[in-house]
Order: sequence, then structure tokens, then C-alpha cells
Amino acid sequence: MELFSFKRLLVIGAAALAIGCSSSATPSPDTNVSDGVPVAMPTSVVAPAPSGLAGGTLKVVADSQIPHRDVHQEVQETLTALGPGLAYSRLLRLRSGQGAKQPNLLLECDLCQSWELNEDLAFVFKLRPGIKWQNIAPVNGRFLNAEDVVFSLDRLKTPGWPNAALLSSIGNAGAIDALTLKVELNLEDADALLALADGHAKIVAREVVAMYGDLKDAPVVGTGPWVWQKTGPGENMVFVRNDNYFEEGLPFLDQLDVTVMRTAPLADPPGTVESDKVGAFRAGLVDVLSVGPVEWDMVRQGEPDFQSVVSRRSGSGVVLAMNSQKPNLKEAAVRQAVFQAIDPWDYLDTVWSGQGFASVGIPVREADWLLQRSEMRQNFFADPGKARQLLIDSGQRLPVKLEVAVRIERTGGENVALEERLLTDLTSVGFKPELRRMNPVQFDDLVMGPARDFQLAVGALPPTSTTNSYLFGLLHSQGQWNLAGHDDVQLDSMIEAQAAEFDDAERRVKLVEIQRRVLDQAYLFSPVTAASRWVFSNDLKGFEPNTALSEYNFWSRTWLDR
Repeated sequence: MELFSFKRLLVIGAAALAIGCSSSATPSPDTNVSDGVPVAMPTSVVAPAPSGLAGGTLKVVADSQIPHRDVHQEVQETLTALGPGLAYSRLLRLRSGQGAKQPNLLLECDLCQSWELNEDLAFVFKLRPGIKWQNIAPVNGRFLNAEDVVFSLDRLKTPGWPNAALLSSIGNAGAIDALTLKVELNLEDADALLALADGHAKIVAREVVAMYGDLKDAPVVGTGPWVWQKTGPGENMVFVRNDNYFEEGLPFLDQLDVTVMRTAPLADPPGTVESDKVGAFRAGLVDVLSVGPVEWDMVRQGEPDFQSVVSRRSGSGVVLAMNSQKPNLKEAAVRQAVFQAIDPWDYLDTVWSGQGFASVGIPVREADWLLQRSEMRQNFFADPGKARQLLIDSGQRLPVKLEVAVRIERTGGENVALEERLLTDLTSVGFKPELRRMNPVQFDDLVMGPARDFQLAVGALPPTSTTNSYLFGLLHSQGQWNLAGHDDVQLDSMIEAQAAEFDDAERRVKLVEIQRRVLDQAYLFSPVTAASRWVFSNDLKGFEPNTALSEYNFWSRTWLDR
């Protein structure tokens, strides 16, 4: 087994960021650690099925057509989590059920029955017995075995494929017997296990690949709750219940219809497609719709005969970062004054209609691993008087010039509204902000490119889905996207220490301290960490989505009361 190394840990963040939805996880709460070395402990996490009513058809909206059907050779979310990908299972999945708090990267078994981490840093998985592939040629309903999982993991790692980096921390996999396999780790990565729960880590059938060469135009044959019905190019997708699914009683629905409403071309007026989606929901043509703040306002303008739920997810959203290499931002006090000048929770309520949450942006295992709002607001934000005093004490001549680069998206005016609030608040405490509006390409070149020629930037976070991918990509001094441009040895050491911490309680403590350090030095934070607001018909029950890591299991656990 290869030993832990800092250089290899940097690969975790870079590889994960390269695909935008990455490899990570923490061991279960039942993992014991002695002197920092994980000790074998069986983990049985098979979530019980909820109670619900059987039958009915649910109509859902997808925002893009699928490019093909090979779930290993594409990262597109529609294919992965709302298209043919629904037919497949994974070794593990994320918990999304009743009462689960979010953000949530809690693991549970999908195809497995239990797992344990042994002294050699290898995970041994026991598969559920009696799992059958869907009764479609050429697989024809045979039983799943450990070799299927090994084949799929090896295929996913094909060099050059867009999902290969997902398993960067995963080593060799091998079948011990028909229902047992061992998965080695390449290094002591406390996030590695989440790679096997990522929505892209599908378990596919060997026979289909052997017959067709790839899965792009092949039959969709999985072990999941949904059987994909073949449709022609450009048509919507239909799924029917898998009567031989291994979780008894699931899915509740007889059918899932996915209507594709593509994003409008750039030349179209902003909001065109969004209005069509909302109109379809109001007319009863669709039952479930994921909406942004603008669409949410549209929905609320009609009759309030619907339900809504917000699914919180770390690792995406909007970031506010300051380049500590710029002369007027080298002093921590000046950066701290920027934070103290603003109230991100007020921005959330007035600009984003409460859709999202303020944080450092780090994906975490459970919501209580995040620094609490009360501490963040009291110590680091929302004190204009303190902001002005920090500027005065810094010795800089007021007003302090500050260039603000804002990424403007094609649809929605949230960033424009944010810039207005931000400039007003900065001006009031002694800054002289100069605005630079930029399209996404310009912004990414300026902020994410090698030059990093910006002072303060507000725009979309690089997509990450795990703790280590975020910390090593955005906050480590050697990270691919060290947005703050810092050379903070203390922060680097803290990031490296938590990366191989397999004890959940200890890792939580370390991550809270990292968040405090980042805010105290005022490097960056996320004024609106992503959340998906879903609106749905009143007769839809048990709908509790968790969309982190491209999760999709929640569709099988919801039902209609009609």
C-alpha cells in the first residue's frame, strides 16, 4: 500500500475539480481509529424503505437533451441523474430521506450490504444477495456479482475519459468471491469513499459493452429502480417501474416522464425558457420543477397551490474572493474591512429570496460541520463601524480604491443586484469601488487563469463536491485555483492534517478551525452557497431531494396521493 504524501493529496483536489463532481467521502461513524490508523469495523448501512402509496405517473422537467447513453463517458447531469442514468445502481449512495439535514454527504449502501475498512487501507464490501439485472437482452435478468462492480470501476477509470479522475484516490479493485470485493486506496484520503457514491460511478453490465463496444447507442440495462424506455432522438424520456428491483416496495411510482425543456440560445430574451417551464407547471403539464430565484418569483405570482422544498448543497454557488497579492489587499485588515462592510444574510433574503446559505463554501459531511451563522455574523461580517475603523487603522488613505470584477450570467439578474448592494456597502465604509462586469469566459480567464489579475471577484464557484477537492483546489497555497493568492503555511498545514483524518469527530474539529482561519484572514467566502428550490404539486409526497454528488435515489422514494 502506498503511503500518504502531500504531493498526492494535491492530486485529489486537482483531479476532482477537473470533472466538477468529484471523488470523496468519509468512512462511516462506525469506523474506529487507533493512533491515527483506521481499524476494521463492519458498517451496515441499508436504509429502510419509507411508507408510501404505489402507482401513478410523475412528470418532471430536464433542461437539456442527452448527448448519448454512455454514462461513463459523459458528465452531463441530465444523462447522469435524470436520464438513462436512473436505470443504474452504484456501490454506495448518499442518504436523502426523511429528516436528513443538508448539506449532507452521509453514505449508505446501494448495491452493498455492508463494508469495512481494514488495516491495509482497503475497503471490503459485501454485496446484497439476490440482486438481478433488468430482464433486457443481452443480460436477461441474471444475478449481479462482484465481477460486475470490478469491471465497471475499471471501465470508469479508462484514461482520457471525463469521469476517470473521479477514482483518483481509488486503487485496485478485485472480487474475493461472488458477493465480496476489495477496493484498495491509493493513499490515506478520508474522502475517497465518496467516489463510489458519486452519481457517475454507475455499475454497468459487461455483456452490453462486449456486444456494442460502448454504451452510447446500446440498450440501457441496469439494476436500478427504473427501466428506461427507448425513445427517438429529440423526444422526451419515459421510465417505468422495475418490478424486480432489489429494494422491496420501491419505487412507488409506476412511471416517470421526463420532459426536456432546453436552455434558450444566447440570442433569446433572458427568461424565455424559464417562463415556459413555469407556465407548464401552472398548467399541470409537469408535476416537479427546479427553479431559480427569478422563476420562484414567477411561480409565486400565480395561485399558491403547490409545495416547495430547498435542497442545500455545498461546493457550488457564488464566491467572493480577494487577491492578497494586490498592494491594497496585502493587509489582512483591509480584507477584513470588506467582510465587515457586508451582511450576506441580508443579501440572501433580498437578492436570492432565501435560496441558499452563507458559508466558506466547503462541502462537508453534515450540516453541523459548518461554522454556525451566529459565529460568522458576530465575528466576521455585518459591522460597518468596525469595517471603517479597520481601514483607518490600516494606515491607507481613504477612500481605498478597489476594483470589483463581477461575473454576469446570461439568465437571471442576481449578480447584478448583488453588485449594487456590494458597491453601496463598500462605499459607505471608506472604499472607492470600481466595477468591472464580465461575461463568464472573461471572468474565468481573469480570476481562474494563471495571471489572476483581479482585486475582488464575485462569481460562480469552480464546481467541487468534496471537502478535499475544495480545500486543495481553492484554499491551499499550491492549489490549482488559489483564488486568494496566499502563501499561508498555517492554513496549508491545517488542510493537509484534516485530509487523512479518518476519525469523524476529529475531522469536524479540524474543519471548523479551517473555516475560522479562512474568515479571519478574509481570503474568500460564499455569500450564497448553492441550494436547489423545488416546486411540486400538492399530491406529491415524500419528496426530499439531496442532489449532492449527482444523487438521484430520491426519485424512487416519492409517491403520489391522487
